[in-house]
Amino acid sequence: MHENKTQTYWEAAAGGPPTSYPSLAGDARTDVVVVGAGIVGLTAAYELARAGKKVIVLEALRTASQVTARSTAKLTSQHGLIYGRLIRDFGEENARLYAGANQDAIEHIAKLVGKERIDCAFERKPAYLYADGIESASDIDDEAMVAAMLGLPARVIKEMPAPVSCTRALCFDDQAQFNPVRYLTGLARAVAATTQLYEMSRVVGVEQDGEVQHVKTEAGHTVTARHVVIATHLPVVPEGKFFAKAFTFSHTVAAAPLPAGCELDGMFITSGQPTYSFRTDNSTGVPHIIAVGPEYKTGEPEGLSQSFADLEEFLRKHFSIAEPAYRWTNEDFRPMDGMPFVGRASGSTPQLYVATGFDAWGITNGVVAARLIADQILQRENPCARLFDATRIKPLAGGAEFVKENLNSAKQFVAERLAPNSSDASSHLPLGEARVLRANGKSIARYRDMDGKLHELSAVCTHMGCIVEWNEVDLTWDCPCHGSRFGHDGAVLHGPATSPLEEPEPSNGESGSP
Repeated sequence: MHENKTQTYWEAAAGGPPTSYPSLAGDARTDVVVVGAGIVGLTAAYELARAGKKVIVLEALRTASQVTARSTAKLTSQHGLIYGRLIRDFGEENARLYAGANQDAIEHIAKLVGKERIDCAFERKPAYLYADGIESASDIDDEAMVAAMLGLPARVIKEMPAPVSCTRALCFDDQAQFNPVRYLTGLARAVAATTQLYEMSRVVGVEQDGEVQHVKTEAGHTVTARHVVIATHLPVVPEGKFFAKAFTFSHTVAAAPLPAGCELDGMFITSGQPTYSFRTDNSTGVPHIIAVGPEYKTGEPEGLSQSFADLEEFLRKHFSIAEPAYRWTNEDFRPMDGMPFVGRASGSTPQLYVATGFDAWGITNGVVAARLIADQILQRENPCARLFDATRIKPLAGGAEFVKENLNSAKQFVAERLAPNSSDASSHLPLGEARVLRANGKSIARYRDMDGKLHELSAVCTHMGCIVEWNEVDLTWDCPCHGSRFGHDGAVLHGPATSPLEEPEPSNGESGSP
């Protein structure tokens, strides 16, 4: 039986109470507002404060509670079979920039851990990309040759310290891993020593006024600043229209105690499809495996169920784990051309900065993005500025994906509105179950909690009107179009939405009694 339906392993392993920084209680002025207290936001705030800038950080929920804290937390420049593609689409020089920047990010985190004495189970580990069949072994050889040419610590091996089938593996030496919750908590403490960090302070908009910007919060307060950094995974502002340039997908994640006698040392990911990724953690004194299953489309319940079934079969087959102790999901965004969008959001908003599209490699890319944005605000040169330019248009590399994903969103938007009323619109929901129903031409999201209380909401996402679907693992309503996530009570957990799901119009449907 799962130990906790909604808590991640990282939260459990971190122990202790969550962070409790105050909420913004009034209007304020500052040099820079950073929106979001994940890896990008806290790293940018730290760099800017060290350079003498006055910074205010606004976090909608609690620090270390969202995307960074739900990842596998691999610190590596080994991002799958990527470097051959980067050379093809962006050229060798740019591929070398990407590789070097992500490798440098590992060392940057290592220095911060030491300097700020962050107790986060940071440890050096090799990262392995492995083929489990003869037909994919040549891909490993090709990637190894390219990675070495770009200056990465890459070598080919035939055996790994893991109980999985391996015909060939690419090993990156001297990479690293940590507990992301403990790292962000420690970094937040360092940031709060020199800046103002506010939690439970959701930003709902940014208004431009000449060379200053007014950041508006849900509580009605305004922070005025020259520069604003939107570090919310997918921007919660419309500038740049990144919801149409970076496309949502999700992964299933599981953790369990590692069986006695199981040899597993390092970080691992398969080179073929479906992809599985896994690593260990020993920060609690009991070795655990943290594993990621095949990706699925955010907001598709069938895809989520299949991904978990595949992941649990993988853990049974290779590690004799009958049932994971922890299960959760994590969301990512894939950029239309395969390169993150980082920097100024648009040509008309030169003091508004964004960082998105990390394609499941957000720890090192997040540090790269934060340092790049800090350099732009401080008017320092950064060699990655053009490569990551958030205002770029590169149709040859991303045009087909751009069209396909936006057509998918449009089709879902229309299809849900043409759907007939549900035949079971007034049926009784069992405890712990949820579904989206059509009644009187409206889409209604219903969930009955384990105490018997019925939660009934409009199923229309408040970002752009798509219909949310139930995530039975995290107990959330997820939007398949642009990745917004809402709690079972409708509260916003993840943007780009900034408003909760609305209350449904009164009906003659089911009451809230058990």
